[in-house]
Amino acid sequence: MLPKDLEDIFKEYPEDYIDFYIVKADYSGDDLVIEFILKLRSIQGEDPISQKWTIIASSPRKDKVSFNAAPFIEIKNDHPLLWEFRDTQCKLYFTGQCQNIEKLFYDLYLAHNDIFGKHQCSFDISLFKASNNFKPFQYSNGLLARGPKKLMEKYAACLKKNGLDFSFLDETPPGHWYGQQFIPEKELKILLMGDTYLIAEDFVFVKQPEDDTKTD
Repeated sequence: MLPKDLEDIFKEYPEDYIDFYIVKADYSGDDLVIEFILKLRSIQGEDPISQKWTIIASSPRKDKVSFNAAPFIEIKNDHPLLWEFRDTQCKLYFTGQCQNIEKLFYDLYLAHNDIFGKHQCSFDISLFKASNNFKPFQYSNGLLARGPKKLMEKYAACLKKNGLDFSFLDETPPGHWYGQQFIPEKELKILLMGDTYLIAEDFVFVKQPEDDTKTD
């Protein structure tokens, strides 16, 4: 899924000799355009190599761009960050009395962090914030969270671990309504580059001429 030039570099050089640096992110058009520098440290007396690349992310859905050095780049068709767009969406309801809200919150947070890791997706569960009409777990049943079913299943395991029952309601397939027509979500991919991720329909790589690769 990556261009052959990059794949060949990964085969020839150890990972700790390769660094990627994003130098520009252009959001002005319909596509997201990322420019990055690939730097290869000198090995066995060879001169260091620097290449400039452009990534065109078509029909982008979501991104987080970091300008820190990245040790790798890869594209995947399956990743937890894609669940928001490709998984069934639903609501997770709990039933029962929670004996230790602090432990439940901690278990939920650990499960969430284990799934998303450094590409932290917003953890929106607040078990201690009361609204005008509802205080979490004031009653023996209620809505805990809504989102991708795969994520809700992980949260449900935490409910069960803490002595609560659960149910999934209002399940809807991935997609959106356009007037009276439901439009299924297209196949999406995720590009990972260190702390950076891009979610889009496709990625096109363009290697720039060597004259454009010189950096300070």
